[in-house]
This record gives sequence, structure tokens and C-alpha cells, in this order.
Amino acid sequence: MDKSEKKAPLVDGLLKVQANLDAGLKRGLDFADLFRVLTTTTDRMELLNAANRLFSFVVDSDSVLFPKKFEGSDYYLIFMTRLIELSGLKTNLGLETSVEKDHQILLHTWKETDQKFRFEIQNGAANYVDQNSKQTIFSLDLKTKKMSFETDTINDTYFLNKVDNDKVLNAEVELFTKFGHILEDTYDFAVDFNMFETRNNTIYEFEQLGLKTDITDQLFIDSAQNHFTLLNSDGQKGGFLQLNNQVIFSIFQEDSTSDQWAIQITDPEEKYSLFSVFKRYDFLNEWYVRNIQSLKLKMKF
Repeated sequence: MDKSEKKAPLVDGLLKVQANLDAGLKRGLDFADLFRVLTTTTDRMELLNAANRLFSFVVDSDSVLFPKKFEGSDYYLIFMTRLIELSGLKTNLGLETSVEKDHQILLHTWKETDQKFRFEIQNGAANYVDQNSKQTIFSLDLKTKKMSFETDTINDTYFLNKVDNDKVLNAEVELFTKFGHILEDTYDFAVDFNMFETRNNTIYEFEQLGLKTDITDQLFIDSAQNHFTLLNSDGQKGGFLQLNNQVIFSIFQEDSTSDQWAIQITDPEEKYSLFSVFKRYDFLNEWYVRNIQSLKLKMKF
């Protein structure tokens, strides 16, 4: 046996080490290419594809570890930031970076509040969470193309919140719903806008079955005190209010068998949501807050 044959096992081992290093570095380059697309592309389909791939991309290997990586959820935040940017929307969102162990963390801030938002992963989807209240504003799944606004957060943040300015909170709602409409129009997402939906055919169903008569009695009295009349619905339990700008607010028993009740808003231009109607009329807002558990809306998904 010559000397070259004796050294072969050692050389083979080194070549394996080199191959693993090359593969690890290539993985890093692939990651960098995807990240570059996510942060610079003006093509919206490329943007979504890059965010989806990065969400599940594992850049580290046994041979090469990359420090200060982002977590998968942060690619959702970058995607959201870029899509808002590409759509030319005015926003009070700010972007903040911090470091936790071996990860960089991205957060959205909002001017004139202490709110900080971050995506957190749960069951394969990403929840957009207010880091102070720990409440989910909406859930987003780029793979299944679904987005849904959380009823509990709408109630707690946008109705029961006594800390933040209403004008600021309404601006948040406007931006987040516009983001949802962009997802619908651009990528054909299914979006549950919850109380923020403006389409006339939307039926806002209550989570609880049945409705106490004193709740509609309160509405009748509150309406009369504010120069509106709650009229009886034809052919079903419930009533409706004719508000300004040809807006009709209806509360009715949708299904007599299950005793499912609901609210519907209609207007000629499909301009008003249930949320905007509540915020426009103080007596309706106060009536809703007073009965907020009984009137809690059911989420679609």
C-alpha cells in the first residue's frame, strides 16, 4: 500500500467537511437572495412567494450557523410593511428592531401610542399581536390565503379602551382593513373583516344564540331619545333604524329554529360598516358597550 492510499480516509473526511461547508454557505446565499427579493421587489407575486418561502426556510446547518437571524414570523411583518409601502398607503406605523438571544426581532410601532405589534406563530398561522395587551388584532396565513380580525380584540381595544385616543385607534382600523382589502384584491385572500365589513350582504351574527328582549327595548328607548325610531321588521322578530345618509341599521332573528340573531348595515354606496356606524352614533356605541357580551360577533374562521 502506497502513502496516498494510507491518507485517503483522512482526505475523504476533510472533503466531506468541505462539502458540508459549501452546502451550508450555499444555503446562506439562497436565503440572502430570497431576503433581497422580499425587501426590494416591486412585483407583488414575488413578494408573497418570497415571504412564504422564508417563513419555513431553515438557514442554519450542522456546519454553518448564521448569527442574528430573523424568526419566521418576522417575514410576515416585512411582507405586510412592503405591501403597504407598495400600495402607497399613508401610515403611522414605525419599524423597530431589537435582539433576543440569537435572533433579531421586528416590531411595528404606532405614533401617539405605546402600542407595539409583532407577528407570533400559532398553529401554522401568524397572529398580529399588540405586545402590551397581548391581544391578537388579526390572524394571517399566507399559505392558505386567509385573514381574520379578532372579535375580542375589537371589543377590548376599540370600544373598551380608555387609554388611547379614538382618532388614533380609528386610523389603525382604517389601515388594517385597507391591508385586508389589498390581500383580497391582489392575492384573492379570504378575509373575515368582522365588524369592519362594509358590503350590504354581510350578516353580522352574534356568537350567543337568543337575544334578551330588554336589549332591543333599550335600543328603542335610546333611539327615541336621539330622534330616531326603531321600526318593526316585516315577517321576522326584530327592528330597524333609518339613520342619516340612507343608512339602515337592522337587528333581527335570522333563524327562528336556532334563535340566531344578527345585525345588518345597508347603504346605497356600501360605504358604512357596523364599526363605523357605532362610532358615528354615540347612542348606538353606548348601547353596544352596555351589552357587549350579548352582542359579541361570531367569527367566520
